Amino acid sequence: MTDTRTFEAARQWFHILFGGFLLAGALTLGPAHTRLGYFVALLIGLAILQFKMRGHSLPLIDAVLQRFERRNALFPGQGALMYFAGALFVLSFAPFDFALAAIAIVAFGDGFATLVGLYGKWPLPWNPRKKTEGLLAFIFSAAAISSLVLPAGHAITYSIILGILETIDLPVDDNLLLPVAATFLYYAVPL
Repeated sequence: MTDTRTFEAARQWFHILFGGFLLAGALTLGPAHTRLGYFVALLIGLAILQFKMRGHSLPLIDAVLQRFERRNALFPGQGALMYFAGALFVLSFAPFDFALAAIAIVAFGDGFATLVGLYGKWPLPWNPRKKTEGLLAFIFSAAAISSLVLPAGHAITYSIILGILETIDLPVDDNLLLPVAATFLYYAVPL
């Protein structure tokens, strides 16, 4: 159990730092260049995936995958590719400030949910594999970070809805699901 917690904790800190890197890049590049940069990064990721699936070795990529990729991933780099795809989706279909908030929610909310949930005691009624403490960590961290660019009421609303969605076992990677859901929520619950 300790090895699983250690692995997941390291993974989630990487998840949070990766999201922070995406946000810093977006703030530096601005809207148009961010979309282009994320698109190029997604294409590079797909090229790397093709290379890896053909059995080739990439020492740096292999080391990162070995350290941070879950063993049940459908393909090498699944989490990172879904992260970029989700971020690119919300950047393409929602205003830039909202997209930054959604990316921050995925980075910090999802990351802290797992970090806290690893040590949680109270399982959620609808998903006993997830913990109440993790859901609360998602909501609080996501609302705090997204309130930097959204009105507080909207930050809290989006964080609660996306936090609950994250706890439902769906056959879609959270890194893609949450930004897509956030985009639809933006139009359903506009600012």
